[in-house]
Amino acid sequence: MTTPFSPDQAPHAEALHGLALTAGGGIGYSTDPVFAWNRWPAEGRRVWLVSGGGAGHEPMHAGFLGEGGLDVAVPGEVFTSPHNGQVVAAVEHVAEPGAEVLLIVKNYTGDVINFAIARERLEAKGYSVGTLVVDDDLGSEGAEAGRRGTGATVVLEKILGAAADAGQGLGELLELGRRVGARTRSLAVARAAHTRPGGGEGFEVEQGSLEYGVGIHGETAAETIADPGVEQLVGRMVDELLDSLGHEDAPAGADYVVMVNGLGGVSNLELSHIAAQAAAALRGRGAELASLVAGTYISALDMRGFSLTLTAADDAAWVGYWIAPHAAPGLPHPRIAEAAEDTGPRSANTGHEDGKGASSQWLDALAERFEGYREPLNALDQRSGDGDMGTNLSHGVRRAAERGAASPDEELDALASAFLDEVGGSSGPLFGLVLSELARAERRGEGVRAGLEAVQRVGGAKPGDRTMLDALAPAAEHEELDAAAVRAAVEGAASTKDLRGRRGRASYLGERVLGAPDPGAVAMALVLHAVAERDGVDLEGVDAAGLLG
Repeated sequence: MTTPFSPDQAPHAEALHGLALTAGGGIGYSTDPVFAWNRWPAEGRRVWLVSGGGAGHEPMHAGFLGEGGLDVAVPGEVFTSPHNGQVVAAVEHVAEPGAEVLLIVKNYTGDVINFAIARERLEAKGYSVGTLVVDDDLGSEGAEAGRRGTGATVVLEKILGAAADAGQGLGELLELGRRVGARTRSLAVARAAHTRPGGGEGFEVEQGSLEYGVGIHGETAAETIADPGVEQLVGRMVDELLDSLGHEDAPAGADYVVMVNGLGGVSNLELSHIAAQAAAALRGRGAELASLVAGTYISALDMRGFSLTLTAADDAAWVGYWIAPHAAPGLPHPRIAEAAEDTGPRSANTGHEDGKGASSQWLDALAERFEGYREPLNALDQRSGDGDMGTNLSHGVRRAAERGAASPDEELDALASAFLDEVGGSSGPLFGLVLSELARAERRGEGVRAGLEAVQRVGGAKPGDRTMLDALAPAAEHEELDAAAVRAAVEGAASTKDLRGRRGRASYLGERVLGAPDPGAVAMALVLHAVAERDGVDLEGVDAAGLLG
């Protein structure tokens, strides 16, 4: 990670400039000292909401400026608290002595010290100041300094922003904040560390492991665990959060507000998946979902991880503030949760009313085998494409196994229809066409030739273009899908390592694809090997899996 910032301007100051430009005029900023403020506060607001902390957590806190959010945000250097002089200067810029000010402070030593000193200085100047310390992080439970302040900060700043716009005074806001904060807990995990501003990873995480209970300043966790997969991981996190909030003693059907937060290196697609798992885990514990948001609200630069924040909504009076509209660019836009509609699985064309044929041992075993091919085939595809060939192939075979087959004669049909009906991209339908022709002709050579013609007709490629045809065409020269045909397919796939791509994504990469075989050709060789093996062909010495390296 390199910095694009000029040497005479602090990175967080330049970032505030960019935020102000994108905010449509609603955010003002200062570079000496560094702070930002909301230029268009609500008319009914009586208390100035001020927060801050180290940079590197964007959009928190400057992205939370605006109507329904904060009045002032004071960023420090990356992962470093702002100094108290910044806080004082920021408050003096927006408010006259005598004004009521609420400081929202995350429980980190530097933040607590500097905001405490700022409070004393402001009170000496005539301001009426209250401090709300946020301490929600289960990953630091039991520490001498108390729990760290993390995801609850987002929840509190959203709720208090709406309450302040409604005209609540300093004492009311403090009471509301303490009540909500006491009923909020967060937990964060990471599969990879952030990139340090000077370059290099902040800490190491072994493959197959994750840090359980990380902080938002690049801290490792107190515990490293084996990665159990998303479903079990989220279930464990939700269980621990509910236990910490005393869910067992809560009334039946107690409601919770849930925030799924990315730490900077997790995609929105993954965060939505995590959100669905969190909702399911809540239901499994007999808890109700009051509201659910997912996004990146408090990051740790580009850390590959996420946090879950649960707030017990046993005091429903503040839920209206949580879902109130706002004009802050980085705050979530919550809604009251409603049951999501799921039409259920579409019936497969297996001839059975429930869409499931009888279990097929061959398809079940094939699904397990191709799941093992998934990662190496994806890695091969990443060199010349988008890295999904193994996933698509594994998905198609797994769906065929789930559909099942009433008899061995229907296994290839089930495999073909699964690829045609349920696997997208270019590989799914093309494999489906080949398998359909193989199913029609069983294992006679006509099936391979017909499959070759179908792929050429639909895809327009030809042998030598560095595609699956470079494995399919040599096999089609044989009268049957026998050992010689499969060997020809394997050799054809291997030969593509010396070919430049003329079709698909590989065609954009020129000579960069040389040295590794085409993933589509490798996948076709693997499929033909599996079909021939199913039909009893002796394939000793024919190593299709060896193409994966």
